[in-house]
Amino acid sequence: MRIIQRLNPGPGIADFWTEFKRPNPYRWPILAGSTLLTGSLLFLLTDRAVSLNWIAGGALALVGGGALAAMIAERVKIRLGILLLASIVPAFIFWQFVKERWRIPPPPPEVTYISTFEAGRSDDEIAASNRVNQARQDRLRAEQARREEEARDAYRALGRASGLDVDAMERRIAQQEAAERAAGRADDRERAVARPPQ
Repeated sequence: MRIIQRLNPGPGIADFWTEFKRPNPYRWPILAGSTLLTGSLLFLLTDRAVSLNWIAGGALALVGGGALAAMIAERVKIRLGILLLASIVPAFIFWQFVKERWRIPPPPPEVTYISTFEAGRSDDEIAASNRVNQARQDRLRAEQARREEEARDAYRALGRASGLDVDAMERRIAQQEAAERAAGRADDRERAVARPPQ
């Protein structure tokens, strides 16, 4: 019960209200400045402040400037050591705010689907289009095979000019490829035998 009495905020609030009711000409500016300062700091802690918001920063600068002007007007003696010590923690907090960066992801792109075929084609039109496409693919494959054969002929001529036995090399390569194909077929048969029946 004694702990609850110690943590009771009632006497503190009553003391604050007694001090606040005294006829002090600075009480409303101090209250307004404290509220603005606290609100600006709390705003900077929210997720709406992506970076140091200029409105909150201006409010903090305004309150700080007003407090400094009031201290100069009242000729308050300032100890530089205490002022420096008191400014280390806020400066560190503001430095953390300034360093923090948030990258907002860009909006997803708008996808526009373009169809190269007309809607509502008949089966005959689809078959005719497939035949034309197949003929074009065959022509492209034949041209590719012709280019590859020309490249092989050039390599054969280069090998013969260099004194290599190109025919023996081609026979050896063909035997290796045949052995690899046979090994691949044997592996396929082993996998088919090892696979349990469905």
